[in-house]
Amino acid sequence: MSGTQWRQFGFFEAHEVTNPDSSDPPTWLQDLDVTCSSSGRSHLFLGDSAGQVTVLSQSLEIVYQFQAHESKVTHLQCAKQRNAVVTVGEEPGGEVLRVWNLDKMDKASGKPVLVKEVEVTVGGKVFPVTAVSMLQNLTQIAVGLENGVVLLIRGGERSSKTKVLLEGSEMITGLAFYENGKQTMLYVVTLVRILTVDTGNKDVQRTIDSQGAEVGTVAMMRADAGDELVVGRQEAVYFYALNGRGPCFIIEGEKSRLTFFRTYLAIVSRDSSAIASANLSAFSSLSDNEQSPVADNAISETPAGTVLTLYDLKNKFVAFSGTFGEGYRGRAIKAVEGEWGELFVITDDRKMYRLQEKDMDTKLDILFSKNMYNVAINLASQSTLVPGEDTKHADGDQGTLMEIYKRYGDHLYARSEFDAAMTQYLRTIGHLEPSYVIRKFLDAQRIHNLTSYLQALHEHKLANIDHTTLLLNCYTKLGDSEKLDRFIKNEKGRFDVETVIRVCRQSGYAEQALWLAQEYGEHEWYLRIQVDDLHRYDDIVAFLSKLDKIEAVRCLRKHGYALAGEVPREMTDIFVDLCTDVVLDANGEPETAAMPEEFIHFYVGRPSWCVKFLERILEKRWGVVLIGKGRESDVRTSPFQRDSEAERRSMMIVCITLVELYLNKSQLSADDDAETTEIQDRQWKERAMSLLRNPDVAYDTEQALVLCKQHEFQEAALYLYQRMSLYQDMIRQHMRSDDYAEILMTCQEHGNKDPNLWVEALGYFAEKSPADDTERYLQQVLTSIDQKNLLPPLQVIQILSRNPSITVGMVRSYISKRVSAEQQAISESKKMIASYREETKKMKKELEDLKTKPLEFKSTKCEVCQQPLDIPSVHYMCRHGYHARCVGDEEECRVCAPEYRMVKELIRSQEAVGGKYEVFAKKLEASEDRFSVIAEWFGKNAFANR
Repeated sequence: MSGTQWRQFGFFEAHEVTNPDSSDPPTWLQDLDVTCSSSGRSHLFLGDSAGQVTVLSQSLEIVYQFQAHESKVTHLQCAKQRNAVVTVGEEPGGEVLRVWNLDKMDKASGKPVLVKEVEVTVGGKVFPVTAVSMLQNLTQIAVGLENGVVLLIRGGERSSKTKVLLEGSEMITGLAFYENGKQTMLYVVTLVRILTVDTGNKDVQRTIDSQGAEVGTVAMMRADAGDELVVGRQEAVYFYALNGRGPCFIIEGEKSRLTFFRTYLAIVSRDSSAIASANLSAFSSLSDNEQSPVADNAISETPAGTVLTLYDLKNKFVAFSGTFGEGYRGRAIKAVEGEWGELFVITDDRKMYRLQEKDMDTKLDILFSKNMYNVAINLASQSTLVPGEDTKHADGDQGTLMEIYKRYGDHLYARSEFDAAMTQYLRTIGHLEPSYVIRKFLDAQRIHNLTSYLQALHEHKLANIDHTTLLLNCYTKLGDSEKLDRFIKNEKGRFDVETVIRVCRQSGYAEQALWLAQEYGEHEWYLRIQVDDLHRYDDIVAFLSKLDKIEAVRCLRKHGYALAGEVPREMTDIFVDLCTDVVLDANGEPETAAMPEEFIHFYVGRPSWCVKFLERILEKRWGVVLIGKGRESDVRTSPFQRDSEAERRSMMIVCITLVELYLNKSQLSADDDAETTEIQDRQWKERAMSLLRNPDVAYDTEQALVLCKQHEFQEAALYLYQRMSLYQDMIRQHMRSDDYAEILMTCQEHGNKDPNLWVEALGYFAEKSPADDTERYLQQVLTSIDQKNLLPPLQVIQILSRNPSITVGMVRSYISKRVSAEQQAISESKKMIASYREETKKMKKELEDLKTKPLEFKSTKCEVCQQPLDIPSVHYMCRHGYHARCVGDEEECRVCAPEYRMVKELIRSQEAVGGKYEVFAKKLEASEDRFSVIAEWFGKNAFANR
């Protein structure tokens, strides 16, 4: 394709370089007749016809100038690895090649140090130099001559050796080095052919094309871009590798110069047809790519070109095309160099122009307006990948690239090109919110596109639970079980397992859900699928048998009820094992994975299996064997501490549940006939009694009593009454049954513990008619009440008087005994009263005598030493006498002192109690015989006024 047929954009803006203080061209440029140029290491190098080399800084000011040759500088090269330049210039004896070290300056001359100088001659003859190339470390420099000879200069700064590498008859128009490991090859371009030469062995030559090129139309691509030789001809631009010619780009026109700037191929041509298409649109740049140091950058002797065109060969567009200076054809271009991310052009009218690439946003806007998204993507990708560029904006460039993908996808979606749009959206994964794409493809007709996007999300590990759910729903709606299987089996760790299992179940893929649950150890889900979906109960039993016991208990909390209903025998075995298989805890104490009460509710509505489970628990966990098992209990076989709070509580729950099941005979025998039911009813009650009477079990007696009363199990109720010492309830139970003998026996057995039982019995028999044959029982009750003096006769008579059927003759014996006993008591009381009165009278008389009559002391012996009294002696009012020496200072009689002290203490205690009326009120309230309490406090003189 011709240059005018390429898509063209004005991605560069050209500005003339002027003096800082005016619009005139740079002053230093007016004195230069530029003949060659180079760039690198943040400098521009210009050679002129006067033999000088001018070094420019980024501000385009002269850093320094030095005289490199006496006459014109024909070739100039800047080394990239070393701060040095190679010049070829005219001297009186011919052309000379010199290498200058820019790091070392000669103080005397003020110019760089000359480190190497080689006269360019062949056999003592001088031929014009037409091409120069070098290795970046300056160990090899190739010089091409007009007579077809190529000279190779080897060596460092101190020594060098020149040899003829190639002898030919055609003028050398271009040279370029290529390093491949230890082998160094040299591309040699003549007017009629292109060949390669091994610089280590000049005999190794190979012609790769029978066509050559003009001077200045040869360039070498950057190593990271492919290390290919680029040759420009009238019809096209060709690429060459060591093995021959490669691709070409049809760019017509007479070319005078080729060089690379960043990712662009800059061509200076003498064809004016490209002018009309210049400055069209804009695009982004990539990394710095200065003019290849191995390109021939000498100013051609042929007429200079006037048109500069920048080609993006990868994306097939022209980034800039234009002329410089006045006139339709513009001025001739003498130098094109790139540095600092800008391209500089020098024309023959001694003016310099700066080409600056437009910013990314501007270029993207232009491309978006033309819907040229592929071009935008390619350029944005290059801007993030080209080495040598500043990478601090890499994240921003990546974000820009993602935005292009998004906009391209939106553009294609709007055109209903859904597959192509999805291709673009897939590239935004990790940057674009997935919901933005998903909402666009929720329509059932685009489910294939949605599936591919969701798959990519999972591959990038960016999917959440909702994405997994949606992907699986896509698989199931498509009926693609193969992809579903592949997803769950190959994408381990890339999805939420519970979500996948749930979706598979909802969509009817139970087998896949089961595989996932088993593969990822989701035991609870495994049971749920087996129980609710597949109903493979044998597999469940086998699974639970191998499962860790703690985990099995956790799983059974949700599914135990259903399993107990489907396979009760097998599940009962598992429940028993979980409750009885002993393991040691961290303290070395025995424990089990579960307590029995955790499984009881699984047997709701299945009482027969619940009985079997609980009886086996009693036997295996606590060594308790109930009656009818053919064995005896042996609690010593239990490894558990039965007296611990947890074990006791667990046993109580098990036992009370068993009692309830035993007594609930209607549930256990509902399907049997009446006779069988009666037999089974009796058997169950026997088992209940066996459990209640077993000394090795523990249960809540109050709860057991409630159950027995609820089921009218009188035998067990009476046993529990007795065990709980509820004798009143026990005798009332017999009364309700009118069991006279048991009533009397209960009173006889427990009357000493609770005398009120006799009173209860009296009231019961007093209400019965004599026709009920209760007289003899009544007589026994009355005899016991009389013997124990439990009730006053009057109260007994009042109780008996409630029943008119009881005659005096029936209680004559009791009344006569009580009257006789009362009369005897009255007689004894009267005698005691008389003796108290007589004693009181005597004491009063003694007191009176002590007050009114003299007291005669008749004691003749000392009460202490039992010796006859002598003077001095001491006599007390109690008529006891003592030697004065025997009593000392004592004021009380030693004989009477203990009794006197006791009387004083008694009086003191009575006085202390007398004021505590609240104590009296409490005792009076709590006592059943209040009269006795009042009499006692009167006897203590507690109510005397003080």
